[in-house]
Amino acid sequence: MNKHQQSGMTTLLITSMLLIVALLFSLASYKNLFYQIKRTQNEVLARQAHWAAEGGLECGFAEISNKSDVNTSLVKCKTVIDGQPLTLSLDTDDGKSVLTSKTNYKEITKTIIAGGAKSSGVIKSSADLFFNGNYKISPDYINDIADDKCNIIRYQRNIYLNKSYVPFATVTNKDEKNICDSNYETKQAKNRSELGKDVYKDIYMDLFKETFGVDRSNWKEVRDKHFFNSDKIIGSSCIDKITDGMAQGKRHIWITGNCILDDTALKKLPQVGSNQKSIFILVQNGILSLDGASLYNAMFYLFVNENISVGTQWDGTAIDPSRDPKMYATSDEDEKEISATEFSSKTIAYLNGSHKPSGGFIFDASGYVIYFRLSIDLSFDDSLIDDLLAPFGKPRWVQGSWHDF
Repeated sequence: MNKHQQSGMTTLLITSMLLIVALLFSLASYKNLFYQIKRTQNEVLARQAHWAAEGGLECGFAEISNKSDVNTSLVKCKTVIDGQPLTLSLDTDDGKSVLTSKTNYKEITKTIIAGGAKSSGVIKSSADLFFNGNYKISPDYINDIADDKCNIIRYQRNIYLNKSYVPFATVTNKDEKNICDSNYETKQAKNRSELGKDVYKDIYMDLFKETFGVDRSNWKEVRDKHFFNSDKIIGSSCIDKITDGMAQGKRHIWITGNCILDDTALKKLPQVGSNQKSIFILVQNGILSLDGASLYNAMFYLFVNENISVGTQWDGTAIDPSRDPKMYATSDEDEKEISATEFSSKTIAYLNGSHKPSGGFIFDASGYVIYFRLSIDLSFDDSLIDDLLAPFGKPRWVQGSWHDF
């Protein structure tokens, strides 16, 4: 083999080696490229799963927000998004609801807080309640699959029944579309042990927060944002302040101080059957007295956030303990030690007469007594109350509650 032949073979060998090295580099590069493609595909799938789960959260929140009810059905949102099955769940505890949206590859949670548009009870009170009279109260229906629950009264501490010949009773099943289980009907109760499950003790209630969605320390924010502030009207009576707000088209009216409404005043409220819109009246740190016979579309909220001296306001009235101590006589033996004078000194609200309101009563006045001396037909109108509480009851996300993992 001559010199030129050897030189050609060497060139061919070197070229082959270079081609092999180039091929190896190409294969390595292709493997890396394939990894990058697969990684990109996984990223796309992951983002699709993430946005599908987030879409589930937004759908669930929209359903809850539209109904202003954290207990609303989320079936509409449990659909397949981009081929991914979606699971939605809601766990509620301590007034907060954690909404979880989960796909095959992603789980996202977020916390919701709602106002009290759907908090149960026709009469809700952190103050003690004293009943003396005849009562017909349409219930707040809480129907579910397991039980036909109804709620008439929700109270925090004590409820007293006057020792009179008229037993305490509530009326249920007034709505043809809803029913109340027999366990949720109070019939002829002469003492507390005979009250049905429609009268419910809730020691953990926070009426301000469940109604307005914020702590009671933020009451000024609620007043300034949502209410007609009657403090700007000087020298007017409670009813004048209310009618002035109504004349300006206001439906949420804030009264600071006493609010005494007699029969004439009650008839100036929006009446049942009229074309006037219902109103929400909040009385802060004052005596509330409703006396007369009227059918009105209004909701009353008594809010007490400072100490108030009461008792002398009832001098000369039917609940003046010096006139008739029996007005404060209770039907339960364990309450005999409470004197009429002591009861009177704590009574901050007095409801007397024949009333037929379509709204409920909220008494946010812990440590005081609400005295009912009524022949009352309280026609609980769910849609009316939802309408009045709608500005406060819209659910909202809790800042900082976003978790995706």
